Amino acid sequence: MKKVLVLGGGKVGKSVAELLLALGRGSYSITLADREQANLDEARANIDRLKSRIPHRVELTTTVVDARDRAAVRGLLKGQDYLICMLPFDLVAGIAEDASELGVHYFDVTEDVETTDRVAAIAKKGTPRVALVPQCGLAPGYIAIAAYEIAREFTEIHELTLRVGALPQFPTNALHYNVTWSTAGVVNEYCEPCNVMLHGAMAKLPALEGLETFAFEGVDFEAFYTSGGVGTLIDTLVGEDKTVGESNIAYKTIRYPGHRDLMKFLLQDLRLGIEHAEPDANGRVFDRRLAMDLMDHAVARTLQDVVIIFINCIGMKDGFRQQVNFKRAVRAVELFGRVWPAIELTTAAGVCAMVDLHRLGTLAQTGFVKQEECSLAEFNSTLFGLAYEDPEGIEQAVLAEG
Repeated sequence: MKKVLVLGGGKVGKSVAELLLALGRGSYSITLADREQANLDEARANIDRLKSRIPHRVELTTTVVDARDRAAVRGLLKGQDYLICMLPFDLVAGIAEDASELGVHYFDVTEDVETTDRVAAIAKKGTPRVALVPQCGLAPGYIAIAAYEIAREFTEIHELTLRVGALPQFPTNALHYNVTWSTAGVVNEYCEPCNVMLHGAMAKLPALEGLETFAFEGVDFEAFYTSGGVGTLIDTLVGEDKTVGESNIAYKTIRYPGHRDLMKFLLQDLRLGIEHAEPDANGRVFDRRLAMDLMDHAVARTLQDVVIIFINCIGMKDGFRQQVNFKRAVRAVELFGRVWPAIELTTAAGVCAMVDLHRLGTLAQTGFVKQEECSLAEFNSTLFGLAYEDPEGIEQAVLAEG
């Protein structure tokens, strides 16, 4: 049985712990750590309910820890096989380094490019004795796996656009948005530069640009650049000589029409996208943290969400120019006695699948591991792949395993 530390027990962290225990066939024991006892109590209630519904063994320990206390985190890491880091991007500095030093395989779901660069740097310093696998969620994460599944069939890529949106099923406010994920993560990806390829050259472009509109299953949407979602995919395709002088590759976030303009007004025109602003004459600070607080205060949360995945690739395939598309729509679903928002289920499934594939020896056992090194078939060979292919069938699949 593998010992797993899940560091961060918020909305998605608690779901990672529960899903790994539910679908892991008794292969894992989990320590869930968070600074808020209320989060741990909610996770414990979920696991107690889970125990009454599945046939295999379930082992969960919870502990209160402040992730800013590096000594305390290092103490929790000792003796663990895996670390799944579910902390907000601004709290993860040094965590991967500690895991690597202590011989613990490292996984995270971050969209923050700087954080991922730090993880990659660990592998470049020498020969790591653990796997370092960042960006394992939905976007980045699954989206790169699915996009590479399409792209690898092309000899030349002319256009490759990855699009993902976690959206309310029933939007009612002016933003056409409800909080379904980390507010800090959303604001960060709306503010940080975006890695794209334009006309065959790498570029860093401002978030919220590249606006487009499209229809998906009869509903109108918009999409625009946000940071981090493309992961390492562009580098991989360049290394395989699939890009040419006209190649355009980018990741975009999907929203309902009008959302982008309001967020641009808030973050750029009102200057709340500044990361570390100086206090004004009255001592008030108007910065990115204030934007997060405003959204947490005013934008209602919802469990009734939908995750939309839409990829299109145009290029040379089988000797002529073709377009291939990939789409999924995953809605909130009831599993194991509670409602799982789609963003929680898909993000948790992304990182759990990668951990499970590593345990089974499918992934590289040491070094920096890119998401696209896992094939879509390998991802779907795990029970966690059902989160994208057949969410309603997950509980029955677990019971059948018993």
